[in-house]
Amino acid sequence: MFLCKVTTENLNKIYNSNSANTKKPDPTDPPVEDFGLVMIGQAPDCSSYLALATKSNPALVKQSSIPEGYDFIFRQSWGLIINEDIINRVVDTLRAEAYPPITDYLDAKVKGDTAQEQAYLEACLAVKAKYPKFSW
Repeated sequence: MFLCKVTTENLNKIYNSNSANTKKPDPTDPPVEDFGLVMIGQAPDCSSYLALATKSNPALVKQSSIPEGYDFIFRQSWGLIINEDIINRVVDTLRAEAYPPITDYLDAKVKGDTAQEQAYLEACLAVKAKYPKFSW
């Protein structure tokens, strides 16, 4: 995953909408799922956002450092500061919440069900692919 900045205008384009819902969506625009966007920061005036993304897009401006002036919005109970430790914590949380329950794996082991065990491992690998570790 990488950190990117996106303006509200470009975010509306990505989501194929605007605040007044008067614009007809462009069917050639890729759906937002294709970018793997996870919103983590917001400018106080709501003019732009910070997000973690898995795929590039011209609307997403990749960052080489954490820009100042953004409030953390992913889990507000964690505070408002965005730093690299917080970004890594977001990715770890996304992964932890997406992994299948460990009881599925233990059940497969107890039963000796190699197909169920393999399905569990594949589900874990899919989570790792969906939420790769953060890097600049």
